[in-house]
Amino acid sequence: MAKVIPSLAFDNFSGKLGRKDRIILRTRYGKTHAYTIENPYTGPATEAQNTMRSTFGMAVKQASAILKDPEQKADWERRYASYRKHYRASSSSHYYSTLRGFIIATLNAELKSGK
Repeated sequence: MAKVIPSLAFDNFSGKLGRKDRIILRTRYGKTHAYTIENPYTGPATEAQNTMRSTFGMAVKQASAILKDPEQKADWERRYASYRKHYRASSSSHYYSTLRGFIIATLNAELKSGK
C-alpha cells in the first residue's frame, strides 16, 4: 500500500485507472491510498462465492423495498438511531454511516444466520 500525494487528478478518486490496470486507488477518511492486485483470480466463482452473492443480492432487494415503504423506513430509522447512539458509546469496529448501509448489513447478517 502506498499513500498518494494529494493532487487535483486524484482528489477523492476511487477505483481502477484503466480496465486492465492492476493499481487501485481508494479514498478513505480523506486519504487516498494505492493498492495493487498481485494475483487476480480469473477462474469460476466458488459455491461459497455464489451463495454470498445471492444472499447479499437478496438483502439489497429487501432494503430497497424497506426504504420505499414509509412505515418500515420509520421503524428502521428508529433502529438506526439506537445503533448510532450505542456506537458512539462503545468502541465497536463496525460503523454504518448511512441508513441504507445499516439495513443491508443487518439483513445480510440475518440471511446468513438463517433467521
